[in-house]
Amino acid sequence: MPDLDELRPRRVPAPVSAPVSVPFPAPVAVPVAVPPGGPSSAERGGVQIVRGHEEPLQGTVSSYQFGGVTVSLVKGGPRELVRPARQIDTVGEGILRVCRPLTGEVWVFQDGRHGVVRSPQLICFDSTRPYKVIMPENFRMVDVMVSHCLVGITLDDAERLTAQPWRGDQGLAALLSTLLDGLGRHGKEVETAVDLLGGSVVGLTAALFAERMREVAADSEIAKQALMLRVQAYVRDHLAEPDLSPVTIARRHNISLRYLQKIFQEFGISPARWIRDERLSRCRSELADPSLDHMPVALIGERAGLYGASHFSRLFRDRYGTTPREYRKERIGA
Repeated sequence: MPDLDELRPRRVPAPVSAPVSVPFPAPVAVPVAVPPGGPSSAERGGVQIVRGHEEPLQGTVSSYQFGGVTVSLVKGGPRELVRPARQIDTVGEGILRVCRPLTGEVWVFQDGRHGVVRSPQLICFDSTRPYKVIMPENFRMVDVMVSHCLVGITLDDAERLTAQPWRGDQGLAALLSTLLDGLGRHGKEVETAVDLLGGSVVGLTAALFAERMREVAADSEIAKQALMLRVQAYVRDHLAEPDLSPVTIARRHNISLRYLQKIFQEFGISPARWIRDERLSRCRSELADPSLDHMPVALIGERAGLYGASHFSRLFRDRYGTTPREYRKERIGA
């Protein structure tokens, strides 16, 4: 990888592709707390050393989580974000970040490439490898964080897609760019309906990565990614079914259990573990929804396929460090 400091960005037009359709439900939005003054990170002359995969960017004003996707509004003056190799935790789950400038420019250096974007363009980078992101002037942008697994992209796949500008005026990129622009400019006005927008953010982000993959990947890789997205959509639609399991999923999609396990292993997780995490994520979203405060905690678990109050409480505490009841009380008392 060349020395990032020696690179100079140039504008690179991105190819335009036909849109694809990926079904996703609309998860409930969970507000993400932003520490006063921004996240805790090393600041040095306008440089933020990014230490964690999901570390908020300095200048984050507001942030919302839609299922496995976090959307944040970031603004500030000229600065650099640097992700050194020595700071990268190879154990944690990697994150893909998609930037949509509202004002100003964003320069991204990663994987031996560099790209420059302005509104309405999009560009992505990957937390699992070193990168540099530069905002050379005052800026406002929307930062989208999504796990590799959620969009069916492996680490090798992601390396082909980073630091390349995506046009934001045609096709799927235009739809996502317009939606993020609206959230960035009018987030407070639509806050009461933000959960309804969550499904669009998740679906369009996954669909856009699928479209990009069609341009650079072999047919077998495209088919595998499409299968992964279908499996994920199926699981989310059937979370409440107590007999949902890797065996039933494999049978429903006419594949062997071994092949299903192999696909998930590429993301460092088993199908059973992913199903459990999705159930817990659904429960956390519903516990954070004020409109469901009348619903007993045990029923929240059952709606996601987690039967037995003590069993649900133990799994939730192991995953999030607090019981479902305590999580709801903390949110109501906040």
